[in-house]
Amino acid sequence: MRTSLHRTIAMTIAVLATTIGAMVVLPSFVRHVEFERSGARVERAALHLAPGAPGDILQQFSNATRAVARRMRPSVVHVSSAHPGEGRQRWNLIGNGSGWVWNAAGHVVTNHHVVDGASRIEVQFHDGTVHEAQLVGSDPLTDIALLKVGGTSLIPTTRHPDFRDVEQGDLVFAFGSPLDFRFSMSSGLVSGMGRSAGIMANRWQDGYEDFIQVDAAINPGNSGGPLTDAQGRVIGMNTAIATRHEGPDGEGRFSGIGLAIPLPMIESVVGQLLKTGDVRKGFLGISVAEPNQPLGELGGRGAPAGLVVAETIDGLPVGTVIVACNDERVFTSDAFRAACDADDDGTVALSLFDLRSLKMSDRQFDVPATWPTTQTFADANTPFHRFITARGGPTGGVVVTMCQPDSPAATCGLQAGDLILEINDRPIRTSAQLRSTVSSVPPDETIWIKTWRWHASTPEAVRRATLTTHPRDR
Repeated sequence: MRTSLHRTIAMTIAVLATTIGAMVVLPSFVRHVEFERSGARVERAALHLAPGAPGDILQQFSNATRAVARRMRPSVVHVSSAHPGEGRQRWNLIGNGSGWVWNAAGHVVTNHHVVDGASRIEVQFHDGTVHEAQLVGSDPLTDIALLKVGGTSLIPTTRHPDFRDVEQGDLVFAFGSPLDFRFSMSSGLVSGMGRSAGIMANRWQDGYEDFIQVDAAINPGNSGGPLTDAQGRVIGMNTAIATRHEGPDGEGRFSGIGLAIPLPMIESVVGQLLKTGDVRKGFLGISVAEPNQPLGELGGRGAPAGLVVAETIDGLPVGTVIVACNDERVFTSDAFRAACDADDDGTVALSLFDLRSLKMSDRQFDVPATWPTTQTFADANTPFHRFITARGGPTGGVVVTMCQPDSPAATCGLQAGDLILEINDRPIRTSAQLRSTVSSVPPDETIWIKTWRWHASTPEAVRRATLTTHPRDR
């Protein structure tokens, strides 16, 4: 009996020992197996990233971005502006920003607001050398300034040869001195083209806005720095940040929306500053509105609102505005029908406004039993784009509300009510973009305008206009 008990105790001790041993050894074994698996994964990943392997594309991308940095490094500068100081303080720093070398003759481009009001301007290069710069000229309406650095040989940036190739989704790089971290580089994509954010209007009345929107990190200090494409070719200049938040010093911080001045506008301004030291802007001679503007307001400034003829009837061309019926103002088809029904002699006296001639007239009409219908007229509050698309027109563009007599626009045949779709093959989406695009073309040059006209037998046309100079911009 005792022997059997001893055997049972011995077996129990053996089982416990085995179990305890397994509990000690098993976790160590599991860790070893997982270690071996992790090591194998690391080795496979390394093979995948090795030269010539599929993952090598990341290294190629890294090498390409390095090349962009090396290409831009000698051409990006830090710009400091100062006022005379008092006492021992010889100069008081009033601004920091960035810039980039325009040509080998020593010209540097930056933002107007970086050097505005400065008595002394200094330009620092990547190698640490600092040179005093002279202001050649600037244009506050486009926020572009041109500096001249003497006594040194400079390596200019390469500019994109055809800005029309720049599109949403393109890879871009922003250079400058964000928050005074000098000669920095960030990357991102073109988020949008032809943006208007109201920033220039806040800085200077009637500022021009046709920004490139990017998601590359842009912060205070990036202003004036170049924006390049994937080959290191300049396509614009960083100028602003769209943000609703402000930092402790009152300046906005990057929130994913950076704005850059497009290269064509820079080339126009800098070219004129180099030639004459003054900036003139192309003038077309029209007023325009967004396509969501009500039809009743298409006659331009001071034109009366009314009911718009949508189909030619009884000699009334499409686009004629019926302002009043029997001296009663009408804005809708229902109001016009009620005014016609209230007439006893079967005729109505209409006050009309011609969108093309911008002139008022009065005419007498017999009232047919079937007139008017909802298809014949468009209410005054109908958006212009709905009126156009119903007639088979495009959805984009801006509408001409007024065309000044003897202006370049009038000379090339533009009329009130025309839809401007493109200028020089560049799509036009907003009135601010149109204004900035026209201003970017030097005076006395010819532009090509693609239009759509609702009352023409061939509605789409391309017209040529030779720009003049707007008197206010001389």
